[in-house]
Amino acid sequence: MKTIEPRDDAQRQVERHRRGRTDGSSPRDRIVITATVAGVIAFVLIGIPFLKRDLPNEGRPVAAAGDLNADPDRDAVREWLHANYADPHPREIRWWPARTLDDLHRKQLLAAKDAAEDSGDDDPELRDYAEQLERNGPDRVCRLKFYTKNEVGALIRHDELFTLRGGRVRLVPGDTTVADAMRKYFPEDGGQP
Repeated sequence: MKTIEPRDDAQRQVERHRRGRTDGSSPRDRIVITATVAGVIAFVLIGIPFLKRDLPNEGRPVAAAGDLNADPDRDAVREWLHANYADPHPREIRWWPARTLDDLHRKQLLAAKDAAEDSGDDDPELRDYAEQLERNGPDRVCRLKFYTKNEVGALIRHDELFTLRGGRVRLVPGDTTVADAMRKYFPEDGGQP
């Protein structure tokens, strides 16, 4: 019969290390802890501000009017949202103030006049369109990113362009070449929260 010998201290430490129990004093543990702390600090300082840009601002529901920084264009778009969406509490993400797109208007007018001249008197609608563009002048356009809730409560993200003329707001259809051309004047990093 063999006698059971007590383990010496070296064997106990090897066995303890194998089980994953450490006291945090090894160089590897210190590196892992330092890297984790540095990653959390970097995320808090750098990552959170970028995340806040596109997350819904829960403290800023779209008011019908009466914001602290009064902007009649923004108020008109807010009224349009309340009138045209079923969600009574849409949430703003980002707002690009209205601007007059003179350059785009000039390009549209030249293209319409060239098309009308090329067609001669064959297409009176082109001539009428060119005259209408000349009479109306350039559009004032703004952009708004916002969330609405659907019937089951899921958030739907919207990124819309609006034209403003004479106090009236009109949604620019998003799947048109005009909307694509207008969107170039409102870069992603240029809006206001």
